[in-house]
Amino acid sequence: MKRRLFFLLILFSYLMNGQALPPVRNFSPAEYNAGNQNWMVSQADNRKVYFANNNGLLEYNGEQWYSYTTPNESIVRSVHWHDGLLYTGSFMDFGYWEQLPDNTLTYISLVEKFKVSLKEDEQFWNIISNKSGVLFQSLDRLYTYNPTSGKIRTVLENPKLTKVFEVNNRIFYNVQDSGLFEFVTGKSILIASTEAINGEVIEMSDSGSYISIITSTNSLFKLDFNELELVSKNQFPRPITVYSATKLMGGDFAIGTISNGLLIVNKQGAVQYQIDKRQGLTNNTVLSVFEDLDKNLWLGLDNGIDFIDLQSPFKAFIDRTGRLGTVYAAYSKDSELYLGTNQGLYFKSAESTEFQFVEGTQGQVWMLKNIDGTLFCGHNLGTFTIEGTKAIKISGTVGTWDIQTLKNRPDILIQGSYNGLNVLENKGVGWQFRNKIDGFGISSKDIALVDNTIYVGHEQRGLYELKVDDQLETIIDERLVTNVGFGMKSDVITLGEDVLYSNDQGIYIKEKNSEDFVLNSKLSSLISSNGYSSGRMNKITENSFWLFTKKSLIEVVIEPINNSFETKRILVPQYKRSETKGYESIIQLHNDSYLMGTSQGYLLMDGKELAKSTNTLVLDRIIVTNKNNSQELLEIQNEHSISNNIKSIQFLFYTTEYDAFSNVKYQYKLNGSEKEWSKPFEQGSLWFENLSYGSYQLDIRAIVNGSLLETEISTEFEIEPPFYATKLALLFYLLILIGMLLLVGAFSRWYYKRKRDHELEKQKQQMELNLLKSQKDLADLKNQQLNSDIDSRNRELAVTTMAMIKKNETLNELKEELDNLPKTSESKSLKKMLEKSLNSKQDWLTFEEAFNNVDKDFFKKIKEMHPSLTSGDLRLCVYLRLNLSSKEVAPLLNISPRSVEIKRYRLRKKLGLTREESLTSYIVEI
Repeated sequence: MKRRLFFLLILFSYLMNGQALPPVRNFSPAEYNAGNQNWMVSQADNRKVYFANNNGLLEYNGEQWYSYTTPNESIVRSVHWHDGLLYTGSFMDFGYWEQLPDNTLTYISLVEKFKVSLKEDEQFWNIISNKSGVLFQSLDRLYTYNPTSGKIRTVLENPKLTKVFEVNNRIFYNVQDSGLFEFVTGKSILIASTEAINGEVIEMSDSGSYISIITSTNSLFKLDFNELELVSKNQFPRPITVYSATKLMGGDFAIGTISNGLLIVNKQGAVQYQIDKRQGLTNNTVLSVFEDLDKNLWLGLDNGIDFIDLQSPFKAFIDRTGRLGTVYAAYSKDSELYLGTNQGLYFKSAESTEFQFVEGTQGQVWMLKNIDGTLFCGHNLGTFTIEGTKAIKISGTVGTWDIQTLKNRPDILIQGSYNGLNVLENKGVGWQFRNKIDGFGISSKDIALVDNTIYVGHEQRGLYELKVDDQLETIIDERLVTNVGFGMKSDVITLGEDVLYSNDQGIYIKEKNSEDFVLNSKLSSLISSNGYSSGRMNKITENSFWLFTKKSLIEVVIEPINNSFETKRILVPQYKRSETKGYESIIQLHNDSYLMGTSQGYLLMDGKELAKSTNTLVLDRIIVTNKNNSQELLEIQNEHSISNNIKSIQFLFYTTEYDAFSNVKYQYKLNGSEKEWSKPFEQGSLWFENLSYGSYQLDIRAIVNGSLLETEISTEFEIEPPFYATKLALLFYLLILIGMLLLVGAFSRWYYKRKRDHELEKQKQQMELNLLKSQKDLADLKNQQLNSDIDSRNRELAVTTMAMIKKNETLNELKEELDNLPKTSESKSLKKMLEKSLNSKQDWLTFEEAFNNVDKDFFKKIKEMHPSLTSGDLRLCVYLRLNLSSKEVAPLLNISPRSVEIKRYRLRKKLGLTREESLTSYIVEI
């Protein structure tokens, strides 16, 4: 969390008090995200601060705020740290908080644990402790809890009980409208009545030989052996009501009021200063005051929380009335203080608490400088000499930026003005304007003198080197130093025997016996490493100056032995200092104490480097956000194993630096991701997203005020791999790989076997093909032979058939011829011979044999299909199968064609054919 620093530079007075006061930090309810009212404050041994808040318990570690609600979600009225435990009191409950392994707190109710019987609507407004245990106070009762025995008992009951105190193991309590009592061995002893103590007792504290008492009317008493003595009544200018108070370790008292903010009162009751809303507090009602382990103050307010940095090396004054304005110059001597502002010159003597305006100085003051006992004031109107509260203007001068002395000429001063350079001279009757140096009319804001050479820095043009004549009347040589450039808020000074020029490029030093200016790497690195804010070099002595950067204030001193530069850095960033850039002003008051002008007043600064922090760096929370956006807190331990369901992981850490001016930065190194330390950053949190699985080591260190803390955080965590990358998965993958290798081996063997078998099969098939081809060739040859045989037989059958037809036709013709011849015995004998030849079976047998050679299955098929067919029918079927016409069949059957038709008709009927069906086609298809 970035530190929000509201260091309010406070004044105490109703006019214009010059008292500088400590810084204040404001924490609003919006910042700590809880209720407005804060009833009590306490601090643990680890320096965390706790607040009893309207919304519950608040915890602050310097970086993060955490809030915790009680089980009944009531207002927490009291909080107290004792012997390693944090106790709280609330509505109808009191108990303590335990720290869990993840650094969160969990509440243990003592009321519930021990079944304590409470009065109706009882609230616990105060918790104190002594050697015997912890005491919880409501407005009706006082309960004591012994952590060792674990017993709770009621030791006091009074319906007007307002406050209980423990001082040197003695128990005192205040009863409204009755007075102050001491509780001794179960009995109440009246110490003083309400009238005697002038109100209700708000605070009692040990002051060595006596007990100090502060009342609600701001009266201070001391109690010595039960003898009450008034130290002082209210010394505030008007009546006030005190609500809270505490005795500071230094002996003063911090008093919180109902409507007047905070008062710091000394042992005699005198008000040292007031801080209220007009002067920086968030709210004027101070409900609780607490001094922490570092002797700083925490205020629980009616609307917020404030931190008063009493131990800060900085004290500040702010002109909230606007009467003073912005401080551009200051001068102090013998506790007298002059402030030169944009509205004039102001003076405060050692005896006064108010700034007094120096008449005649209305307007912008640029410079205050004491030269040989005379205080000079560089002003928009010219140059003044100051004597006490009297300003004497040196006539003839207008717009004085600066005045410088001339070596070995105590009677001469060189003045840088709006329109060039002037000479002032003292002839024994005071300083007078002598002459303007001719030949140079440019505004001379920054000047440095070396004998008769004058160096003038101009923000828009650069650095001029001017040679002036011995009479200091005319510029005899003018040179613009080109290699140094120019820049806004630049400056030129003499330091020892050197001339230094600074701008945003760095710091240049003029080389001896040369006209060259050379960039000094060491001094320039102060600007580059700390950020350029201004080139202003504010001289404190002839051998030292202060440099103003974005990050820090740096004092540069010439080391006389080695003629080198030594530096001292105070890490206070520019936004906290609030000086006017380019017109920074700082003066030394005494020893290492300094006053620095700001845009609204001034800062008092202890020039010693801020003390090295003794705090430790603590890892406070580890928050894991899963991919479903749910969050979980991890235990604070050295090693963590985190599911790979992680979306992001956040680390919260802190060092309990509450000082408003402390500069706290952090660095980290994540092994497994980064090897070098990161750039410094301010927020006490780290957020990593989308980290891959694996082991990590996170190292964190803190840099406080430029110094590394001795302690570092080192935590290890491992993001578990997804299932596909776990050991089980790897074993599974190994088994799969082995299986795949085995499968590949088996496949390989199968493949090569298959390939071999395929080759063999191919060879076998080729052989079979060859065999088939041979068989086919053989079959073709046989078919050819068969076809040839069939053709031969068909020819034979055809020849036989035709021969039979021809023979029968011839015989029939012969027979007909014989019938025409006279019938003789020879003719008759011949005719018989012809008829015998025509009806011879031998022709049919020969034909049948030839037909069977061609179509041997025909008779078998047709007999199976038509068993009723006669031999004559079969003969006709054969002739029809040969596709012979009736005319061709007639001679073969030795009948007439008409008779063949008749036989065909009869055969159709036997075969069961219709008129549409072809007899010849039917027989051919069988």
